[in-house]
Amino acid sequence: MLDRPTMLRAGAAILGVAIVSLLFIGSYAGALHDPQPHEIPIAVTAQVPAELAQRLDASGAFAVRPARDRAGALSQIAHRDAYGAIVARADGSIELVTAPAAGPAVAAALTGGVLPELARAGVKATTTVTHDLPHADARGLVGFYTAVGWVVAGYLGATFLGITFGTKPGRVHTAWRLAGLGVLALLVGIAGAALAAAIGDLGGSVLALGLVGALTIATVGAVTIALQSTLGIAGTGLAVLLFVVAGNPSSGGPFPVELLPEPWRTIGPLIPTGAATTLLRDVAYFPSASVAGPLLVLFAWLVAGVAVAMLLGHRRGPLTDAEAEAAIAGAMAP
Repeated sequence: MLDRPTMLRAGAAILGVAIVSLLFIGSYAGALHDPQPHEIPIAVTAQVPAELAQRLDASGAFAVRPARDRAGALSQIAHRDAYGAIVARADGSIELVTAPAAGPAVAAALTGGVLPELARAGVKATTTVTHDLPHADARGLVGFYTAVGWVVAGYLGATFLGITFGTKPGRVHTAWRLAGLGVLALLVGIAGAALAAAIGDLGGSVLALGLVGALTIATVGAVTIALQSTLGIAGTGLAVLLFVVAGNPSSGGPFPVELLPEPWRTIGPLIPTGAATTLLRDVAYFPSASVAGPLLVLFAWLVAGVAVAMLLGHRRGPLTDAEAEAAIAGAMAP
């Protein structure tokens, strides 16, 4: 017969796994089951009929961004201020420009939403592609899964280093954990970028992409160490909830955030998973785009993680076998 404490621990474990599993199902299914366009920015040149531009802007699916001419519209796409463009041509026809590298699903939403409007208006339309994806990554998923791999390396590395040094060690051991995490970040960041470039023919410099990966791994790992320093093994579970359960579906990888419902549309860019996905996409395909936003998100999480880990870390021996098994199981969550 099992004693009461064992039964209580077993009940708590069952309840914890049930909650995490249901949150996982709810988050992924809720975010990705029915992608719909929400205020997708689209550049529209001044020569496009005002009635058409107003109808698109009022639809709720698109947000019109005025552009003086075709060059201005393409500049908005290159700077990631717009996902596509509607350009009036001299012969009276309309050109729809899409950018699959910004998200094939958004390019499809633009085609499916704008072309019918042009047909109803009796306007001849043609389509043009800029910032296309390579044939080796026609669905744009290699970059997303690379970012996810970096996130996994971050919380998994923090957890295994925690098994070595303890999740609540003194500050010296915490510093060693962070240093080890830095080595892992550079190794997996650069190697992961090289592997992704070889598989998916990603654009951009492998070194630049590798630095994106290193920053992502360091950020996720530092936050995980901070959570573990504060909560012990429970911190691993919280890291999985943050970066995987909430972060993956809201990252903009499978569907850009403009196609997601709330709250995923709002929280996605603020979680390191989403910031890393955006940063990788911009470095690979949109060299003119500003990367200040995602960099700020990652650095803010990184600084907070390091600060909390160093301030709250206190002395504790290495994990017991049971704690180590629990930590590995939590970190291996999908």
